[in-house]
Amino acid sequence: MNNTIPHDVSSIMKILENNKYEIWLVGGCVRDMLMNKSCNDYDLTTNATPEIMQYLFHNHGYKTITTGSKHGTIGVLCNNKIVEITTYRTEQNYQSHRYPGSITYTSSLEEDLKRRDFTMNAIAWHPEKGFVDPFQGIEDIKNKQIRCVGNPHKRFEEDALRILRALRFHCTLHFSIEKKTEEALRKSVSLLTYISKERIRNEFNKMLMGELCNTLNMLKENYVLPYILPGYESLYDHTQPTPWHCYDIFTHTDIALNHTIGYPLESKLAIVFHDLGKIECEIIDKQGIAHYKHHALISEQKAKQYMQDLKYDKKTIQKVCTLIRYHDTYITLDKACLRKFLSYFNYDFSFARQALDIQLADDHAKNQEKVKEKIVIILQGKNMLHLMEQQHDYVTKKELDINGNDLIRLGYSGKQIQEQLDILYKYVMEDPARNKKEILISYLKSSDFFIS
Repeated sequence: MNNTIPHDVSSIMKILENNKYEIWLVGGCVRDMLMNKSCNDYDLTTNATPEIMQYLFHNHGYKTITTGSKHGTIGVLCNNKIVEITTYRTEQNYQSHRYPGSITYTSSLEEDLKRRDFTMNAIAWHPEKGFVDPFQGIEDIKNKQIRCVGNPHKRFEEDALRILRALRFHCTLHFSIEKKTEEALRKSVSLLTYISKERIRNEFNKMLMGELCNTLNMLKENYVLPYILPGYESLYDHTQPTPWHCYDIFTHTDIALNHTIGYPLESKLAIVFHDLGKIECEIIDKQGIAHYKHHALISEQKAKQYMQDLKYDKKTIQKVCTLIRYHDTYITLDKACLRKFLSYFNYDFSFARQALDIQLADDHAKNQEKVKEKIVIILQGKNMLHLMEQQHDYVTKKELDINGNDLIRLGYSGKQIQEQLDILYKYVMEDPARNKKEILISYLKSSDFFIS
């Protein structure tokens, strides 16, 4: 067990104990300690009331945050981090399957632990007194099991967010869900309509960032996916009759997502949404082979709508949409092609390589005999981009050694100016050494489109 407690947390505990109050570490930090994982957040519980805590910490020079005091919680600011301390309490009259309508302070630590979601989060620990574990949470952690405290139906009825939290822990901790808890979870999924889009988004993000394989299928099997992404079920069992594919759209997406372990969130979201447009644009030819022309653009539009509904920030939406737009853009090992590909990502090499990583994940979920050469090209293309970045073997549009004023002096006007700048830029992308004004003017003069 990793039982190292930060000095600030120990100091807070001593202040209360020196004044004859109980104080225990509780919740996720205890669970993480038992799993020998590092802890970032430390939650504490005490029999002192918020008013008493405010008085004591104020006298010791601590700043307190009292926004949660009506629910029994205060925050103590320590080295720019907030340590939350909650008074022992019971909860009653839950509202909208999410929040308790009323709370009652109690003198019993066990009564406080009884209100918590899962046994692994209902363990209290004190560095001298040891553990208080009335619901066998330590045993469940040893067995890698997620089990509700008490009646699982009641726990999910009280707070429907616990449905998503259970699945999130399943993804991030690789724990199985105990049978009765799983049964209750599946029967309670309709309660997710009471959960805000922001909360759903946050839990979905954490699931995606876990290292569990078949995350989408897990959400499907637990009947939760339609509550996160309504309409996504249209992808279920939709076959792709093309030599490139060997799975239906949903299975393909789930397998592709399995190949994104270690990827940033934007990449994972891009994979989740990358083929949304296929059903809409699918055309079956006379040979019975499917074609999905422009599916990336339609997928981008649908992804944007999903992310807006889930209240993603504009920056994330923009990045994910760009990755989807170019997820099906093939590259060659020609430097001009790579420079053009790079321009799609505003010459952000990291972003361009991220896009190629998405292509790799996508291809790993296809007919491997058909894509094995393409995978090799993508891997080599990533290496070439790295070398091009080191050698600055590219030219941005802003770096073009000729501008609109130069073209005006040569007799161009209106739309012609931008057209010629685009032509010259393509010429330079083939070879950055051509980016000299005299070479570019000479190229214009030798071309059929030159205005004499």
